[in-house]
Amino acid sequence: MRAHVNSRWRRISGFTLIEMLVVLAILALAATFAVPMLSSGSEGVRLDVATSELTNALRVTRSAAITSNRPTALTIDVNRRRFKSSVVAERTFDAGIDAKLTFAAGIGSRGSEGEFRFFPDGSSTGGDVTLSMRGKQTKLCVDWLTGTVRAASAC
Repeated sequence: MRAHVNSRWRRISGFTLIEMLVVLAILALAATFAVPMLSSGSEGVRLDVATSELTNALRVTRSAAITSNRPTALTIDVNRRRFKSSVVAERTFDAGIDAKLTFAAGIGSRGSEGEFRFFPDGSSTGGDVTLSMRGKQTKLCVDWLTGTVRAASAC
């Protein structure tokens, strides 16, 4: 009787080839849908990083204008995807990120470049920057009266 139990366990233990192929097919299907989702997530992260870096650069430039008691400007070149000021080293955006500037006419405008000027009292020339990447976008608003920088859907 003992031999019969062992042979019975041997027959029902393990998986058949068909069962293994079904599991592999399900895993392949899941991977097919998961890979594009993961890559779009990394695009969102790259856009968030660029937004954070630009926000910090604007805030540091404003603080420098206040502490040095002289106007200080942050220049953004949308074609070359870079920004810099006298207190912030030049930084670049990811190649897939597009930038659009909106600011008062005639203020630091040279072709694809524009600048946000901050004054010793904390105020600024104001305006906004829109960063976009494959349908996702973030807008940074620079208030002209207070010079504060904030992310918003509309300025």
